[in-house]
Amino acid sequence: MLATTLIVIAAYLWGAVPSAYLAGRYLKGIDIRRYGSGNLGAANVMDHVGRWTGFGLGVFDTVGKGTLPVIAAGLMGQSLAVQALAGLAAIAGHNWSPYVSFTGGRGVATSIGVLLGLSMWWEMLTGALMIGIVGRLLTRETAVWTLISALALPLLAYLYGEPHELVYMSAGIAALLAVKRLTANWEPPQDEYSLLRVLGSRLLWDRDAPHRAQWTSRRPPSDEEG
Repeated sequence: MLATTLIVIAAYLWGAVPSAYLAGRYLKGIDIRRYGSGNLGAANVMDHVGRWTGFGLGVFDTVGKGTLPVIAAGLMGQSLAVQALAGLAAIAGHNWSPYVSFTGGRGVATSIGVLLGLSMWWEMLTGALMIGIVGRLLTRETAVWTLISALALPLLAYLYGEPHELVYMSAGIAALLAVKRLTANWEPPQDEYSLLRVLGSRLLWDRDAPHRAQWTSRRPPSDEEG
């Protein structure tokens, strides 16, 4: 029991490393949470720090934060349930980091890394088809299809015959991603929109503003004036 607790805490603290915040602070001298979506993730870093920096960050968030804790737990001889808990803890740490006032990323890349570490290949492929083919190529809107993929993950895990530990973990991933969308980074809703409208927009489109470009191009007032 003690070993399980320590592994889960370590996975949480490791997943919570605010890599996007550090990249923005040390490479551009900015707080990336005040730019664009405010998300501490690869996409926002690509937009406001640099494309290659964002790409490298995405790899780290996926493999470093998501895959590594799961594999480490397995190498230590822990059960599949503990490996799954380590994966969920890493995602939670990335989403709500204690190092930066419990702000963080959306957890999508880290979730993919967890699935990778647990060899959930068919779930990953199905999600990639939903997001990449249907979301980006056909509808030009990946946010809602990312949500659909997350919510479908437990059902996919069940249909693909995964152990019950991974089915439960998949439900946990869906819940973590949905709650993160709703809470964002604790940013209060804009005055011109009702709370219900903002929450609905956050859940479906992963933003407060009606248009994506309006949301991702935001900058602090002082930066705009400069």
